[in-house]
Amino acid sequence: MSIFAGASKCNLKILSEELGETVDNSHKLKDLKKMILASKVYNEESTKECLNTIINERKEREENERRNEEIAERRLQEEIQIEKRRRREEKNTRNGSERKNTRNGSERMNLRNGRERMKWNLSCKKCILEQKVGFQIPSPIKM
Repeated sequence: MSIFAGASKCNLKILSEELGETVDNSHKLKDLKKMILASKVYNEESTKECLNTIINERKEREENERRNEEIAERRLQEEIQIEKRRRREEKNTRNGSERKNTRNGSERMNLRNGRERMKWNLSCKKCILEQKVGFQIPSPIKM
């Protein structure tokens, strides 16, 4: 029974299915072990190799998912930083032009609409990225 050391229930489920057994969620860990040992095609060496392969593939897949999540998070942070820089630059240029154009409130209204448009565009990009990546991203922008 030492071949099962370190194997999780889902790994044993996959192994059972590969040995030709039918498995459902009601099977417990000990039932899966008994099922594998009682299988007609059970061979200790090949079963051990197969289980190690299943475990390694699962670890690799989880590591790849974690890396992809980190990459997506970095991309989002870069987009946020770019957007912040752009807003800062826009604010600096606006401050200079607002002092010159204080004749009426239409310039201020246009600036306000521009800010709202920027926030809306950023929130749209964020939603698209969340859909692609598959997890919620906290919003640094208050609308």
